[in-house]
Amino acid sequence: MCVAILMALYELAKETIFKGQLTLWESHTITVIVTATFATITAQFIRARTNTLNKELQEAHTQAADVIDNMLDGVIMIDKEGVIVKFNPAAEKIFQRPFNKAIGKHFKVLLDISYANEFQDKIQSISEDNETLAFHNSKREVIGVRSNGEKFPMDLITSSMIIGGELMFLGMVRDTSDSKKAEEEIERLRQVEKKIHESLKNEVTIAGAIQMNMIPKGGNLYPEHTRIRAHGFTRPAKEMGGDFFDAFSIDSDHIALAIGDVSGKGVPAALFMMKIMTLLRSNITKSTGLIESIRVVNNALCQNNDSNMFVTMFIGILNVTTGEMQYINAGHDAPLTANTNQEFTPLSGPRNMILGIHEVNSFNVGTTTLNTGDTLLLYTDGVTEAESIEGQLYSINRVSRLLSNSQMTSEEIVNKLLTDIDLHCQSTPQSDDITLLAIQYH
Repeated sequence: MCVAILMALYELAKETIFKGQLTLWESHTITVIVTATFATITAQFIRARTNTLNKELQEAHTQAADVIDNMLDGVIMIDKEGVIVKFNPAAEKIFQRPFNKAIGKHFKVLLDISYANEFQDKIQSISEDNETLAFHNSKREVIGVRSNGEKFPMDLITSSMIIGGELMFLGMVRDTSDSKKAEEEIERLRQVEKKIHESLKNEVTIAGAIQMNMIPKGGNLYPEHTRIRAHGFTRPAKEMGGDFFDAFSIDSDHIALAIGDVSGKGVPAALFMMKIMTLLRSNITKSTGLIESIRVVNNALCQNNDSNMFVTMFIGILNVTTGEMQYINAGHDAPLTANTNQEFTPLSGPRNMILGIHEVNSFNVGTTTLNTGDTLLLYTDGVTEAESIEGQLYSINRVSRLLSNSQMTSEEIVNKLLTDIDLHCQSTPQSDDITLLAIQYH
């Protein structure tokens, strides 16, 4: 097209310059010379352009080859017969097969037989139907085979393309042996962790059962004392709790009653609680006096107490014959007392420092006298701070309103209070243990 335009311009210029004065022979001679000159210039231009394009093509080919050779993933190219024509260094490393022992081989030597046959059928189908996009970026996990026969998992991305008019197939492979091993190790560790968790859960359950066995069973707490009716209950917020109550006889005329709330929750609190109950039972006696007994318990709790755990506790010794009771309140909520059909009110008396903090600690003893029909209700703050779904606390006032002016046994008092607390909470998970001990004197 360009040559035709140039020739037309040439004829126009010739007529303009010579104005028809040239002979036919002169005109043809000039035309031949000009045409030959144009042809020579055009040929030189085309040759130069071709050389430039060939150089650029060669550079692009070299760059592409460099990219393929430096890829971390293996790159394999095969023709439509399945013969390997390209095998980069990463592929050599993955298959442990040198370049010169891969080129010219059939690709089946690189795959497990089941996958090799599958891909062979696919390649043959594509070659016959010329479906050049049937392998367009198809990815799957297959089993590769190294030169020594070792099989390994690998990811394979395949695609088909036309290169130089020939149908070719490109495969990119990545050895996933390490990631598979890592996944298997993670799964193994997960199973080990699961077994450890189940074992610990089982051990905590057993420890919780042992802890609960230390706490007296709810009813008939003083079977040898007919003048006393008592009922207790504790509900840990977790598998193991820090709340406890205790009720045991000292002699034929005296009984001990106690309730406590250990700082913290879970296993540490439960272990500290069991230590406290052991100390109480071994040290609370009428002969040594309540103050001395509590001083010994406090000193024992302070020793080797690196975790700085402590306990709030109410402990009393009741003379079942006279109704006189001595007690020490070590930072605990005051118990509620009530006469027959009367209002439940807090027991007034001295309060002392919590136990387990200071070895040098003085204690003040309170005294009260229970009359026939009187009720004493001991509780932990898990009762008054039981939380509803709206975040409202149960409160001591609700306890008093619920129980006052009614004739109930100690067991009925505990059960009615627990039912009302559950109604208040409406299955809301609680963060604190709930413990009750009701004692009636007859």
